[in-house]
Amino acid sequence: ESLYLNAIGRAERTVYIETQYLASRKIADAMACRLQEPGGPEIILVLPKTTEGWLEHKAMDGARHRLLHQLWKADRYKRLGVYYPVTAGGKPIYVHAKILTMDDKLLRVGSSNLNNRSMSFDTECDLAVEATGPSLGQRKLRETIVAVRGSLICEHLGVEPDLFSAALDLNSGSVLKAVDAL
Repeated sequence: ESLYLNAIGRAERTVYIETQYLASRKIADAMACRLQEPGGPEIILVLPKTTEGWLEHKAMDGARHRLLHQLWKADRYKRLGVYYPVTAGGKPIYVHAKILTMDDKLLRVGSSNLNNRSMSFDTECDLAVEATGPSLGQRKLRETIVAVRGSLICEHLGVEPDLFSAALDLNSGSVLKAVDAL
């Protein structure tokens, strides 16, 4: 939980999250605060359209509904993008990923969901890498973080990396505007 809150709090341009659940009030509150800042980051969420199974539906969908509405209400500067992937035929693809990127500085991949159980009760295993300096190795790590995020976005949009890169250039580096354009 602390790493999620820290990443959201330190982001300068973009927070990109793919997650199975969105049910943590603390995480949603942190995102809502950033969305209300005049110079805050873009926040992009990739979620499943709905949960699977009656138990998940009862336990998770209500919280997701409330928290998404909280985020949309907080989005004064239109920097929130919430998406769910679909097949070419339009059938929703269930998101089971747990991934976060923060700018070109942090990549987190693991088992923790954005729900209260993962944040405080369950044993989870996440791996995070952070680019912190100007060395060649750190520059390569930043490039890798951006490439991972770009690869995920390209897969979801069904576009080639060159097309996404061109959309980023046309939109002054705004990931959200590039996604919307494509």
